[in-house]
Amino acid sequence: MIWLNGRLVPREQARIDIADRGLLLGDGLFETLRVYRGHVFKLEDHLGRLARGAAELGIPLPLDVPDIASAVHETLEAHHLDAASAALRVTLTRGPGQRGLLPPEDPNPNLIISVSPYHPAATEGGFAVLTSKRARRNEGSLTARLKTLGYLDNIVAQAEAAAEGTDEALLLNNKGTIACGARSNLFAVIKGTLLTPTIEEGALPGITRATVLHLAKELAVQVTETRISHGDLAKAEEAFLTNSLLEIVPIRRFESWDVASGTVTRRLSEAYRALTPR
Repeated sequence: MIWLNGRLVPREQARIDIADRGLLLGDGLFETLRVYRGHVFKLEDHLGRLARGAAELGIPLPLDVPDIASAVHETLEAHHLDAASAALRVTLTRGPGQRGLLPPEDPNPNLIISVSPYHPAATEGGFAVLTSKRARRNEGSLTARLKTLGYLDNIVAQAEAAAEGTDEALLLNNKGTIACGARSNLFAVIKGTLLTPTIEEGALPGITRATVLHLAKELAVQVTETRISHGDLAKAEEAFLTNSLLEIVPIRRFESWDVASGTVTRRLSEAYRALTPR
């Protein structure tokens, strides 16, 4: 079942206008959330980010945030996934419009909520990571800070990683420093300090990223948002990636360099898992 604009419909019956700007122009936003035993983790944070992004882009929310949260729970209940892990996605498009780039004066947005079982792969051994040669992150763009439907750079980078037999690609920004991964945020322990790229470097303000920053301070782990170069990461004592589905994944290899597993990654992973029902 798909929640589409106010009601649950069978997936095969879900329809949107062929002129929808999300389809034609990537004009919209989305959130991907992890569900643990029926509990949607960080739902308020995800919907808050969606609402802020919609306001930035001038896309009206068809429902207020509490009502979207209710729709999320309605969708989840329809799938009877209370005892299972699931991946849930909320998609907002500006809706159909006239030909051309200018948004319609009176948009009729589409709100779509979908959910499916999620079977996390074993990631304890860590990811092999490369730096994308084909995609860059434009740190000066408004959309670098928003989770928009325009994900082609990320798709190109992830395909590049897969073609090389690795698990994730890191995106450099226009200054040549690391912004984020194709589907993740980056953290690295360098000279004893936990570092992560700033939002100004082009990093997406990830929900899991924010959670890790909070946990690091709770655990008295020294953490700094800063600039990380390719050379810096090659010298990291340990490093890991974060996103809502993967949680915290250690990096075991960065290009030609092996990366050690470390106590900072382990402590943060344990603290993160303690927040989530299992």
